Amino acid sequence: MEEVLEGKDATYLLTDHHRLDKCIELLHLRFSQHAWEDILAIADHLHSLAEKMYNDAQEASLKKLPYLFKAERPLVFYYGFSYLAKGTALQKLRLYDQAREYILKYSELGWFSGLDKIGWEEVERFKFFAKANLYTNDLLSGKLSILPEYAQFLEDNPEELLPGLVTIMETASLHSVNVDDILEKFSEKIEDFGNLEDATNRTHYFRFLYHRAVYYAKHHRYQDSVQLILLFLTSYNMINNVDFKKFVVLFEVYRQYASNEQKEQYQNLFKELLKHEEGVSICNGDIRSY
Repeated sequence: MEEVLEGKDATYLLTDHHRLDKCIELLHLRFSQHAWEDILAIADHLHSLAEKMYNDAQEASLKKLPYLFKAERPLVFYYGFSYLAKGTALQKLRLYDQAREYILKYSELGWFSGLDKIGWEEVERFKFFAKANLYTNDLLSGKLSILPEYAQFLEDNPEELLPGLVTIMETASLHSVNVDDILEKFSEKIEDFGNLEDATNRTHYFRFLYHRAVYYAKHHRYQDSVQLILLFLTSYNMINNVDFKKFVVLFEVYRQYASNEQKEQYQNLFKELLKHEEGVSICNGDIRSY
């Protein structure tokens, strides 16, 4: 489905209902690639599709004609997700005021006509997502006074704790605020994050490590920062190349502050990575070909 953005004619070969689900698939792909500009375009396309189908369904209802909807989820899901995706992309682009507008759009979808039980459940889910994402957007934009309220929200909603702590660490780095008290508050639960196995939580966990490493470095806790970097790098078999490169760069930035033991651990890690590479070896700290 990559061709959807480059040439939308490919999308139009599908039924409208099928295209809704393909847009969702493509949005998930682009999220994983951090392709925020692409996401804005796909979200707009998804919204146009969902809005057209909603209007068609309303017209059919007025004429007392049947309207068969065949997508995998209720129509309100696609309508709300188009706003959620666009709001998230705008936030990632640091366009916080615009992002807030889109978060508010999916915070209350109860006006949507024709909702059944599953549809109302989707409306409630989007309402919760909007609450969490408003906190995120406001914190990243610099509204630091809500930090205590957000910490309480995370305590009341433990399923949001890991992504929420990513937001807090990113906020701390962006706005030079001390959040040691929050890290202490959730310290026991933070220790368990490394045991999470599903892909989404692993992604959140590695982002948490990255922003926490940057946070420690900004507070001159360099060896603590390096230790988190090494913790990430030792999990190289579970992460993608983009993340791995980011942490390698971070280590090199703070290499001068690493202890001899940490430098040795770093070198041993790369020895392990290279040992199966034909014609490459490490000798006295240098990479050599033979």
